[in-house]
Amino acid sequence: MASIHKERRNGKTYYRLQFYDKDNRRRSMRLGAINKKSADAIRAKVEDLVSSSISGGSPHNETARWLTTIGDDLVAKLTYAGFGMFIPTRESATLKAFWDAYVESRKADTSSGTIDNFRQTQRELVSYFGAERDLRKISEGDADDWRQSLTPKFAPATVSKLVKQARQVFKYAVRKGVADRNPFAEVKAGSQQNDARKCFIERGTIEKVIQACPDAEWRLIVSLARYGGLRTPSEMLKLRWGDIDWDKRRITVTSPKTKKQGKPFRVMPLFSKLEIPLAEAFEQAPEGAEFVISRYRDPRSNLRTPFCRILERAGVAPWERLFQNLRASCETELVDKFPIHVVTQWFGNTPAVANKHYLQVTDAHFAQAVDKTGGATGGAIAAEVVQQSVLSASDTDCQELTEAQTASEVNTPSAMFSDAFATLTSCPFGTELCRTELCPTGCVRRVASDELRQTSCVRRVASDESRQAGWPLSGEASRRSSMPFA
Repeated sequence: MASIHKERRNGKTYYRLQFYDKDNRRRSMRLGAINKKSADAIRAKVEDLVSSSISGGSPHNETARWLTTIGDDLVAKLTYAGFGMFIPTRESATLKAFWDAYVESRKADTSSGTIDNFRQTQRELVSYFGAERDLRKISEGDADDWRQSLTPKFAPATVSKLVKQARQVFKYAVRKGVADRNPFAEVKAGSQQNDARKCFIERGTIEKVIQACPDAEWRLIVSLARYGGLRTPSEMLKLRWGDIDWDKRRITVTSPKTKKQGKPFRVMPLFSKLEIPLAEAFEQAPEGAEFVISRYRDPRSNLRTPFCRILERAGVAPWERLFQNLRASCETELVDKFPIHVVTQWFGNTPAVANKHYLQVTDAHFAQAVDKTGGATGGAIAAEVVQQSVLSASDTDCQELTEAQTASEVNTPSAMFSDAFATLTSCPFGTELCRTELCPTGCVRRVASDELRQTSCVRRVASDESRQAGWPLSGEASRRSSMPFA
């Protein structure tokens, strides 16, 4: 029988296992700073191994499975204790060879762009650890050091991508039994969001680019990216003439990216800005042409270099993430006009992804906010405040101002919230009563600007929030036959 002994050193609890082997020699095995439950589990397995070595039989199936999952340190201790004959040959793998095998196994269901990303991560790992490094020999500390070495070379979003892919491949290695643990499991990857690379491409800019395009096919490529939001090149190269329903004005987009999520295609509107470039390309397409874009059929085709030449010809400076930002600009515009769940259905992403990686704050949003004729600070707020604040005048010298009249004459925030406020004496009927419309003085709480004075009305009160702030006029001043301000 095996026994567990507890030891205390430097404030920590350690466990030591003692047992007698088949030759009746007493053996001792230090288990380290583990918990009592784990120590008891090891003791039970060692007792089974001792019984099997004495009888010459095989350990129980549960013990045999356990031997395939334990780490190298415990394997070495069991082998030293004489149980090496029960431990199966442990499969090992070197970093480069295992990574090559993993990438080959993923080619069937992974896009070429993702494969390139895996290759980039492999190069960074091999450059740091060496091609022949055993996966079992990479520790958690080594993984932390590797992540730190990436920081000076890459943007935070790229570092995050590399760490997450390393974590993914090592998780697969653990499941295959060629690694005991995933050293990247607790490494902080960081965020892949990089707002510094976002750029909204105005329509005026992209029209200059379209005019500089050398032919109809390039005009269509740019239009599909900016006005259709297609992923470039994956979705654009999959687009067929048969996917365009001219009668219903809809386009069926084949999407390799979302195929793994059970959404191999989506349907989007045939936007008006796409009609002319599509019609032009259709007229020039050869008889029987299947694909809309015929020139760049190889998914690895380099569209960036010729596109940069077009930008140079148009006199436009290249922006970050050339095609990604065209797609993001299109989605940003559409979200301003349609509900976000509708737009993301058209674009093949989710509201969370759109908010994090696509949608942007544009100059048009600021212009709309300060627009005197149509922004949120214009007529809408004025009408709302007027509805809360108009009172009928009881004196014959004061002209009644109705809601309809005010809404038509006051359409700017300055008309409702002028700097010209009157702060006279307190209402003689008390603060609480004066906050209501029952005040016998007809107390005017707020005086409007010059535009509103032209209506000859002095019976305006602000909303409850403004009343509580308090701009009271005395009862005497509120009964004057003319405005109290010259």
